Amino acid sequence: MVHALEQIHFLLKGNGRLIDIHPPPEPPPIFVRLGADRHPVGWVREADDYCEYAQADDALDEVVARGLFRWEQRGRFAFVTYADSIADLQTHLAETWNDAIIEDRVIQRTEELMASIEPDKEVILHEVIQIARLRIGNS
Repeated sequence: MVHALEQIHFLLKGNGRLIDIHPPPEPPPIFVRLGADRHPVGWVREADDYCEYAQADDALDEVVARGLFRWEQRGRFAFVTYADSIADLQTHLAETWNDAIIEDRVIQRTEELMASIEPDKEVILHEVIQIARLRIGNS
């Protein structure tokens, strides 16, 4: 990842900016909403335990420490996925997130809550995404 950031530094013009967007290295929670109440049921796990996101953080920290880039602005935003069932969420994740894992106990708890007679209900995946704007360090 550091090599890619070095290449980006080489390609950017003097006043160029790098926008980085990636999740933090932590599992996002899954909730079941029944009416106005949100019930936590577990998290989405990854086969590699989110290591690539920690590596991305480390690579950015390294190129900033070396002076190739400097932080201009950093923040976080919510990326929320809504599904009618845990099966629908699993289908979505199978298409968009190749190493996502929802443990059996999370599936079971979700299905138990979704069996409620409450007509207004959904499964919610709540990801927090990091976003940063970096400027070339020598400008």
